Amino acid sequence: MLRAAAIRLDRDRPFDGFTVTYDQDELQFPVFVLMLLTGSLAYASLSERSIALLTLSVFLGAFAFYNFPLLETGRIRLAANSDSLFIDGLGRVGWRFIQNISLAEVIMRGNSYKEADICLSTSLPIALSDDARNMPLHRRLMRKPFYLTGERTIRVPLEIFDRSPDDVIDSLLRTWIYNRAKPIKGSFG
Repeated sequence: MLRAAAIRLDRDRPFDGFTVTYDQDELQFPVFVLMLLTGSLAYASLSERSIALLTLSVFLGAFAFYNFPLLETGRIRLAANSDSLFIDGLGRVGWRFIQNISLAEVIMRGNSYKEADICLSTSLPIALSDDARNMPLHRRLMRKPFYLTGERTIRVPLEIFDRSPDDVIDSLLRTWIYNRAKPIKGSFG
């Protein structure tokens, strides 16, 4: 019980080091439009007693709920300090468990996107020093700033953050190279 309280307090304190949040420019508007459309269709479905409008409003509401984290622009999504790499929704990965960090360019529907490709030297459950995947159900259903491409590979899209992709990857590489040989605080290995 005390350990769970200590982990919760550790997660709530500000992260010292390099931090990245979602960009504030153009990501919020579509989510607000979806929320407004959902409310309007829900009201119209109740006043007209239409099952079709209610179903459409539920689908639009689910999509707006999934994209709700894009509105939380002040919340840290990616961070790096001397101990570990933090990815929101995943947890903290110790530097010594990261085998490689590289920039991957993904072409989707004719557009080119930059992503951080993080290769682990061990499996994900072993590499996580603070596992944040056991979050409440409503948070598990929302958008996460990463996706897993294999047992040992994490991809983080960089275009949606408040810093340029090159700045983010350079800072991550610099921090990883400097700290990968250091032991994690409180560990012996």
